[in-house]
Amino acid sequence: MNRPAEDVSPAALAPIRVSRAVLFWAFVRVAALTLGGGFAMAAVMRHELVHKRRWLSEDEFFSALSTATAVPGPVAVNLAFLEGRRLGGRAGAATTVLAMVLPSFLAILLIVAFVLPYLNHPQVGAFFKGCAIAVAGQIAFAACAFARRLRRTWQSGLICAAGLAVVVAGWHPVWAILLAAGLGCLICRPSPPLASDGGGREVEAEVEEIE
Repeated sequence: MNRPAEDVSPAALAPIRVSRAVLFWAFVRVAALTLGGGFAMAAVMRHELVHKRRWLSEDEFFSALSTATAVPGPVAVNLAFLEGRRLGGRAGAATTVLAMVLPSFLAILLIVAFVLPYLNHPQVGAFFKGCAIAVAGQIAFAACAFARRLRRTWQSGLICAAGLAVVVAGWHPVWAILLAAGLGCLICRPSPPLASDGGGREVEAEVEEIE
């Protein structure tokens, strides 16, 4: 079930339910046709769910992506679970997770059965080197696409620069995550609520303590 192509505003994207068969086919295509995983696969999933099928709005997708990256486990599988849960309930979540892991599982079986004896062949080695380059390109594209969704503030720039500096310095990636999370808590707090002073101007709301 697709949404009308001419009406794609977030307000118009009401929650919908998708059958398990359609969910399985959509997610198995993403998993089977994407090299690498994680954010590379998330970018393809965004194209499939938001732009092509219009099942989700951009805000809904990126909200799920934020949650998927914040919890342990593979990002692509976590994201598939969250989106499957939203679109098809518990059965949909199980279906999308199965669809995401099945192609990789079958590919490993085929490699062990037929390709393993030829891994040292120059042509096979060249193929895998090409795959590695393609994965790097997919990840770079995903990073650019997701970065465009961020608010361009000095806070976002500082967090990005700090995380990048940690990675360039050769520290463990977990330190980049912890540093970014800590800075986010310190400098990205929501602004205090504003209230009108009666003259058309907005002033910070003050809480009076009643003794």
